[in-house]
Amino acid sequence: MNHEHMNEIKYHANECKDKSNHNTAGSEKQQALALLTKASFLAFYKCRIIGFQDTLYAKRRYQLFRECEISGTVDFIFGDATAVFRSCYISARKPLAGQSNTVTAQGRDVSAGKGGFVIHNCIISATSELIASEYTARTYLGRPWRDFARTVVMQSYLDNNIDPQGWLEFDSRSSYLELYYTEYGNSGPGSATYDKAKWKGFRVINSAEAYQFTVREFIDGDMWIPATGVPYTPDFIDWSGSLRRRFSKCKVFALVLRILATLPI
Repeated sequence: MNHEHMNEIKYHANECKDKSNHNTAGSEKQQALALLTKASFLAFYKCRIIGFQDTLYAKRRYQLFRECEISGTVDFIFGDATAVFRSCYISARKPLAGQSNTVTAQGRDVSAGKGGFVIHNCIISATSELIASEYTARTYLGRPWRDFARTVVMQSYLDNNIDPQGWLEFDSRSSYLELYYTEYGNSGPGSATYDKAKWKGFRVINSAEAYQFTVREFIDGDMWIPATGVPYTPDFIDWSGSLRRRFSKCKVFALVLRILATLPI
């Protein structure tokens, strides 16, 4: 991937809180990074990372994104970091004509590598502009940038902009035999799994297998996140009480966006 239009943003710390990173190049500029992350033990909290194609390059090492807003079009979260996106709002934008949206393009290129993306307790939805277009562009959870790509989507709300197939081919060279694409315990109109990709590397997993992708297990969160001061939940979410109310609010919010999209400017 080439990156001609890139914002270089340096944070001299292991945590980033309440920041907003925008790349304003526009969808016609194609690849345009808003943020590149490649250091060890990075925690982002309540940050906005907004772009179009290739918004966030999570390049390598352990990373946590907590309650962040991430938005883009093609492969807008990509790289080979060992990263957990926890309680984030992830929204697909309207891409160029003929394009599809892909939330992730994970790049693990060796079978022994621990790299991977975990999207946990997040909302994956659409911007008002994409809703107003009546979803002329479909949105996929990801496509494999490398043969051993690993992406897990679990206990998240998937809106109806998510294509029933769920996952998209990257190109004809990809084998899809060694990748690891899984889903667990998702909800929402885009969460049905019966029409999902029929690749050998995709499956729906159970709680025992999913547990290895929690913050505690996948990025050794208990070892380093407390020192950053960023709040975190190490294990699965509790679906009772406040979290049920949170997901109810998500549905109301999505409905409001659809209503607003139909109103004249």
